[in-house]
Amino acid sequence: MIKLVEVTKKYPNTIALKDVTLEIEKGEFVFLIGSSGAGKSTLMKLLYREESPTTGKVIVGGVDVSKISNDNVPNLRRRMGIIFQDYKLLPNQTVYDNVAYVIRTLGMPSKDIDERVKGALKIVGLSHKMYSKPTELSGGEQQRVGIARAIVNGPPLLIADEPTGNLDPATSMEVMEILNQINQRGITIIVSTHDHTIVNHFRKRVIALDGGEIVRDVEGGTYD
Repeated sequence: MIKLVEVTKKYPNTIALKDVTLEIEKGEFVFLIGSSGAGKSTLMKLLYREESPTTGKVIVGGVDVSKISNDNVPNLRRRMGIIFQDYKLLPNQTVYDNVAYVIRTLGMPSKDIDERVKGALKIVGLSHKMYSKPTELSGGEQQRVGIARAIVNGPPLLIADEPTGNLDPATSMEVMEILNQINQRGITIIVSTHDHTIVNHFRKRVIALDGGEIVRDVEGGTYD
């Protein structure tokens, strides 16, 4: 599913990733941990081509994404779901329209859009909020809308960058339970997080970064 081969990412004043080699198989659930500046966000941005490596290969679904043209980046991102810490919802659109937005751009028939949107909202437990606006929702509900939007197109891969960073502990656990259930459907999930409690509770594969290097990679791991 994902393969990084000797990946280094340099910025003018820093090296964000240093010679990182990594494989993530289809259907895995991986926590990416490390302090701020460790390289977690950079690694994730490489996967959806927000950034390109200075050297090395970034392969997603058999495609070296560092070599695709800018015109093909939207096609790449349609094959994955991306979940952000700050939700990135359209404030003047309903929950339904926020989730439908991505697949409407694909020219999908209205009936199929309706089935997919309602199915995604059912998975995240927000069927009763589909006509609400984001401002009428709690932070946890907004993040669940973000998850529904990420899965509505049926992607094989979900990338979540600090998805619980703005949430309280109980709500964070609810959001992670939803992601865990989605993973059980066979979808590969990568979550970057600082949350010790979540990592220790779910005991998934843990990849720790420090100074742009992988310093630990364990199955069923804890944060420390």
